[in-house]
Amino acid sequence: MIDNGTNPSLQSTTKGPSMTLSRQQAAQRPSDPHEFVSSVLAAYTEMYDPPSRTLRLSRTEPYPGECAVVVYLPDETEQLDPADNLTLLGTAGFGSEPLCADFPCELAMEVTGSPDEESTVALAKALADLASVPLQNGRRFHDGQILTNVAIPLFPQFSMAMLIDWDSVYGFRFPEPVTEIGLLRVVPLFAVEADFVESSTDRHSGYRALIGRGMIPADPERDPVVKKTPSVQKGQSDA
Repeated sequence: MIDNGTNPSLQSTTKGPSMTLSRQQAAQRPSDPHEFVSSVLAAYTEMYDPPSRTLRLSRTEPYPGECAVVVYLPDETEQLDPADNLTLLGTAGFGSEPLCADFPCELAMEVTGSPDEESTVALAKALADLASVPLQNGRRFHDGQILTNVAIPLFPQFSMAMLIDWDSVYGFRFPEPVTEIGLLRVVPLFAVEADFVESSTDRHSGYRALIGRGMIPADPERDPVVKKTPSVQKGQSDA
């Protein structure tokens, strides 16, 4: 499972401005949890067609009491192209809760290929568990946040992850009927890559630099795209 948030290291090292919804946006957002989940599912369908499957998750606490995770498996044509051979998982229902300080959002991530049913369900539940963390500890996520001490199904070699806007350049928003809801991408990182992002001018540019170096966030078997800089011994020159 992804860390449940009780570990104090699962928090942001950068703070972003809190976002207050306008009265018009608040009025557009369905107040009924079931209706909101249905609205987000409709938005996914508008973007990507109907999902391969939708996992309905019932929760007693924390809220939301109802949520879902959509699963999009690659079709036969996509399976022939390594760049498109991806499975997408995304939550539906958390955008109505205080999940992110920067904008209301859902969480999503991709994994290469077509995982078996057991692995897919495990990853879907872990994604929903991660989305529940701010509702449990009261500390909202931030766009660009780096999480430590995480364990993500299918990604056993990664102990860190980054949360970043699904469109790190222009910003992502769902289509109607939930146009105010964004999407945070969960990106498993190696520690050396997380250090690279944190040392960048800003975390969005650091993330894009990793992509430029060939990082494929969805690949659980990938190698780091940043080499660890060897420490300089005392009395030794780094030249």
